[in-house]
Amino acid sequence: MRAVSVKLPQLLSLLPRDGIGASVYASRWAGKGLPVPTAASHEGDATCRWDVKKVRLVTKDGRVTGRAWGVLHWKGKRVTPEDKEYERIRGGLKYLWQSAVPPPLLVRHPRRAGAAAEPEAAPAEPAQPEV
Repeated sequence: MRAVSVKLPQLLSLLPRDGIGASVYASRWAGKGLPVPTAASHEGDATCRWDVKKVRLVTKDGRVTGRAWGVLHWKGKRVTPEDKEYERIRGGLKYLWQSAVPPPLLVRHPRRAGAAAEPEAAPAEPAQPEV
């Protein structure tokens, strides 16, 4: 099972409550070896993540765009200033994003080897007697 990365507004639109309360991270952070949240990790752990606090999504012609605000935690330490409740999440449309608990619509299940790769073979015809 593998989660797929998408733009932040699309990811948030697939999460409950438009992603408010979710922990999200840019996929490139995981590619660089930074600690990112998983479904098994706890809130107080040393991960790099945005905790989403406010969302404004707009759907036009089937395309989801919008803005999100949250609190940035970098390796477990809060980076968003304490005097701010939250700040704007930048790069939502520029980078690909994932959430700690991916929405079911974005999870790909790997195919079993050979299970659906080949259609069933037609039954063989009986041999014709030679005349």
